[in-house]
Amino acid sequence: MIKIADIDFDIKNYIDVLAVNNPFGCRIKALYNTYDYSLAFVDFWVQLSNEIPVSLIGRLETSFVLMLTDNSDLEEISAFIRVSGAGNVICDGKYELNCNMKRIEGPIFYSGSLMENERSFNVFNPHIKDVYNLISKYRSDNFNVPPYESFALDVAHKLSKNTLRIYGIGDSQLISCIMTLAETEDSAVLGALATDPDFKRQGHGAFLIKYINNVLVKEGKTVFLHRAPNENAEFYNKLGFSEFGTWAEYS
Repeated sequence: MIKIADIDFDIKNYIDVLAVNNPFGCRIKALYNTYDYSLAFVDFWVQLSNEIPVSLIGRLETSFVLMLTDNSDLEEISAFIRVSGAGNVICDGKYELNCNMKRIEGPIFYSGSLMENERSFNVFNPHIKDVYNLISKYRSDNFNVPPYESFALDVAHKLSKNTLRIYGIGDSQLISCIMTLAETEDSAVLGALATDPDFKRQGHGAFLIKYINNVLVKEGKTVFLHRAPNENAEFYNKLGFSEFGTWAEYS
């Protein structure tokens, strides 16, 4: 049975139970901690089996995140997604959904340890507009840049709720930046990493990944990242990440 969060049904305790040290649970919990479920563009659901929580679902506009378990009723979840108006769905690649959408997948990496960082750059908190301009240069088949207005509003709100952070390096201009996609008290999911094309292969990206990893690990958080299918796995292995599992995205 899938139940929606509303004034008569608080799912916070269910989220707290399922979301621990899981990249999909982290994304749903961070969304829950950022936006009130009464807003029109967000929703949260829990799937129950004999009153026990087995799955979580979060929605931001037409983007859905699923936190599934071996006890999830995938047939019910698939039927729910088919009628929900979802534009894209991301979940654990271990599970197969029947939702009449195209599926792509890739590996998830994680770190719970500090990484040695030999380089030294000037790190600061960049302006949202500068970050947007830089990641727009990094546009690729694996990363669709949203319109600036929606990006800026979402990032600003998450920054105010401490469910996202951004670091940048550079002097007179922003050379490279990295941000978390979601954060909770025990986990973080890394989001966009972008480096100005004129400064590629100078160690800026590796430095920032190690830098943000070390900040998060010192806060007691497990760090996750979703690697695109055609990106270099060796790069992340050399940094100190280990494989966690796979992600699947339906669109």
